[in-house]
Amino acid sequence: MPLNMRFRFSPTKDGLVKVLGPLETDIMQIIWQDERSTVKKVHRKLSQQRDIAYTTVMTTMSRLAEKGVLRRHREGLAYVYTPAITESDFVTMVVQQVLDGLLDDYSTTAIDYMIDYLARRNPHELLRIQKTIQSRIAA
Repeated sequence: MPLNMRFRFSPTKDGLVKVLGPLETDIMQIIWQDERSTVKKVHRKLSQQRDIAYTTVMTTMSRLAEKGVLRRHREGLAYVYTPAITESDFVTMVVQQVLDGLLDDYSTTAIDYMIDYLARRNPHELLRIQKTIQSRIAA
């Protein structure tokens, strides 16, 4: 099933909570770690950290499956959920979507900011990018 990801980008939040809600992020972290799980198992793990209803976990996992981030299939009476995308591929997809949106609408501003940001925060990465650009121009 293709990803049907519609998300809000919240740049002030940390990690995947920038694009997934806090509960969705916690659920995905569990599924990515365990590789397959049921609502019952995920609920049990989450209940160790917070008071949360089983139905809330069930609804959230169903929505993640509808978005295409999780796959589910029935085994007996329960659905078994597996990741439809690796965490690394998910992060790559999100970064690409965010940058595509910024570069499509604000190319010059976005690029100028990225260069200034790297000059201040990570000059070694800026040098790596410069070498990459030079090698692509030469090719």
